[in-house]
Order: sequence, then C-alpha cells, then structure tokens
Amino acid sequence: MSIINPNEKNGRKENKTWPQYLAVLTALLSMFCSGIHFGWPSPSLPRIFSDEYPFNVTAEEASYITIIGPVGDVAGNILSSLLVDLIGRKWTILLIGAPQITSMTMIYLSTYSPALLYAARFIGGISEGACFTVLPIYICEVSEPKVRGLLGSSFSLILMFGILFVNIIGSYVTLYTAALIFLCCSVLFLVTFSQMPESPYYLLMKNRVEEARSSLQRLRAREDVDAELASLTSDVRRQMAEKGRFRDLLTIRSNRTATVVMVILRFLQQFSGVSSFTFYAQLLFKEATDAIPQHWAAILMMVIQAIFTLIAVLVVDVVGRKPMILTSIGGCCLSLVFNAVFFGVRDWSDVDVSSLTVLPLVGLIVFMVFFASGLGSAVNLLLGELFPAAVKAKAACIMNVVFSVSMVVSSKFYQYMADTYSLAIPFAFFALVQSVGFVFCFRLVPETMNKSLEQIQQELKGNREDKNRT
Repeated sequence: MSIINPNEKNGRKENKTWPQYLAVLTALLSMFCSGIHFGWPSPSLPRIFSDEYPFNVTAEEASYITIIGPVGDVAGNILSSLLVDLIGRKWTILLIGAPQITSMTMIYLSTYSPALLYAARFIGGISEGACFTVLPIYICEVSEPKVRGLLGSSFSLILMFGILFVNIIGSYVTLYTAALIFLCCSVLFLVTFSQMPESPYYLLMKNRVEEARSSLQRLRAREDVDAELASLTSDVRRQMAEKGRFRDLLTIRSNRTATVVMVILRFLQQFSGVSSFTFYAQLLFKEATDAIPQHWAAILMMVIQAIFTLIAVLVVDVVGRKPMILTSIGGCCLSLVFNAVFFGVRDWSDVDVSSLTVLPLVGLIVFMVFFASGLGSAVNLLLGELFPAAVKAKAACIMNVVFSVSMVVSSKFYQYMADTYSLAIPFAFFALVQSVGFVFCFRLVPETMNKSLEQIQQELKGNREDKNRT
C-alpha cells in the first residue's frame, strides 16, 4: 500500500524524506566498500612488508600496488559514464559490486602470487571510479533540494567510514581474514540496493513517464506527484534539447563554467596530499612520530576526519558550499605549511626536535579537519549539481579522470620525494598548490545551496529569472 502524507504546508502536501534517505544510503554502501579499497594500503602495506606475507615486496613495488588502484579508477570512470545513460543509474551502481567482490577474492588468494595484489587493486579501482562517477548523479536526481545538500555530502562521509573501517579491521586481523570481511560488505550492498528505485530523471530521459511517476511516488512516499513530475519533465526536456557531446562541456557557456570549476576542485582535492596521507598513513606516522603507535595514529586521524565530515554534512545546507570550500582550502594550506616547516627543520638543520614528534600528528589531524569541512565533502556534491542531464555522465567521467590521474601523480610524487629527499618537499608543494587554488575558487566557485538543479543551470547561463523556483 502506498503511503500518503496528510501533512500540508502553505496549502501544499509535504513529501516524506525517509525513502530518499533509504535509497541514497543503500546506494552509498558501494561507496563504503570503495572506501575500504581506498584505505586498504594503510594497514596492509606494513603486513606485506612483514613476515606475515609469504613473498618479499620492495618499497618500490609496494608503491605501484598502491597507485595502480587509481589507474583502475580511470577505467571505471570511462566505463560507467558509458553505461549510466545506457542501462540506467541503478543498474550501473549495482554492477559496481562485481569488481568489488572480485578484488577482495584476489587479495584473499594472493598467497599464491603477489601479482594478484596488483590485479586486485586495479579491479577494485574500477569500482571506485564508477562510484565517483555515478553516485553523485543518482543522489542529486533522487533528492529534493531541501535534503540534497545533506544526502550529497553523505557521499564523502560514507567514504570516510569505509577508510576508517579498513584501518581498524586491517590493523588487527590478517590480510586474508580482512578480505573475507570486506567481501561480505559488498554482498550486503547488492542485496539492499537492488530493492531501490531508478532515478526519475533517467526514466524521463528515456520517455518512461509512468515508471518515473512510480519512482517519484516511492521516493516522496505519496501518491500525488503530478506537479513535481510535470516540472521534472519540463526540466529534462529542456536539458536534453542541448546536445550531449563531450565538446559541449566547453562550447556551451554554462557547461564551460562548471567544467573549469570542477577541474580546479578535483585537482585541488588530490594535490592537497590527502590520498598520499591516506595510502601511506601508518608508514608516514612510523617515520614522523613516536608519540603513539602508528596504527593508532592512523585510526585517530581517520576518526577525526569522519567526525568533521559528519559535521560538514549537517551544516552544508546552512553555511553553503562556497564558504565551506574556501575555509577548507585555507586551513589545509596553513596546516601543510606547519608540517613542511617541521620536517624542514628536522631534516635540514641542527635543531633537535626529538621532543616535539607529536607536532606532525597534530598538523595532520588539523589538516584532516579542514579537508573534511569542504574539499572532502562539498566538492563531490557540486559534481552532481553543476551539470545538466544531457552531459552529466560525460562531465562526471572527465572530472573523475582528472581526479584519478591527479591521485596517481600526487601519490607517486609524495612517495618519491619523501623517500629520496624529505617529507618537507611534498608538504610544501601541496601547500603552494592550495594557496594558488584559493584565489581561483574565490573567484569562480558558485553557490548552489537551496537551489533546484534547473535554477542552477539558469544561473550558470547568466539568467536570474528562475531565482525563486523550487
């Protein structure tokens, strides 16, 4: 039986939001599993270097085990961008489960050959890339404007929970036991999300109006969705009237603006050093501080990042996207400078800092607080908000290829500079990138809080007549 909401506000029946939360949270279980894949090197590399693993793996080989995951991301970005408009958002998201299960199975079997670790990381990267491409689209299309900020930002929160989970489990059980636990998470995702509705935007793109009506009725928990369906139909038709080619990302003014903004933000995310610090967290803390055990330092950093990501999720529709992003970039820059100075003094001067080894831990925790408050939460939300339906999948593909390539380059840069010279160099370089990025973002990033997807498009085009549209 369908649930009809009897409450009214200003003469209008109010939608219930819990079905939107349910659809998004079950979809985000795939992001939780990708967080496990993303954070896997931190607790796993020390075990691979230990006697627990039956093969000898060098630091150079381990660096490629780490960064081959983001190479898989590129393949996942491209493949999912082709599928998302062909078979739909829901089925593309469900397909993410296959490489996740395959990846963890290969890690479990890697006692037979270390080559399986490379294959597992690449295949897991395919699912991660697909998550970054498809999930922001699905979340924004099933959510109403009043909850879109909260639900869209939850993408980053669930990713952090996955990273925290793998650091905790991976620090206390073997590689093989952990792989089986993580595999069960992917099975749970497939079982639960398979019951969720398809995006009404996608169904309208395919002229499946009655299915779109049914999807809206499930997502809004009410029967009378005619007004919203008519509005969405009009919006989708107008957006689909624009050509959906890759070159339209640059030839159409609104798309060009959105593309420039998202390329800059994706680049800034990775060249903050966040992926490097996550991949090499336990090895980093082993070198940087002896204040607490390395696995506890890594877990503490992830816990704090998860807490502040949660706070960011709760306030993003109050504070706004742009203020949070600017504050995040500024804070990341200052904390990176702090650690660069510490490591520079430690490595290139005669000053004894052995009694101050807690400072790098403090600096990294402050960095994670600021990263979580904007770059780690609001940016992923903007990806789903700034592009029209006709090019959204193609835009997500391009932006996440930028994200993945930047991840590979920044992580290898960090590893090489830290191993060859000093940790001061990557920290200083990342700080420089953030300082330049702050200026660009101050001038270019638009505010999208409490605006419908159609209103955002009109404002990117320079039209303000839809300002009050909901």
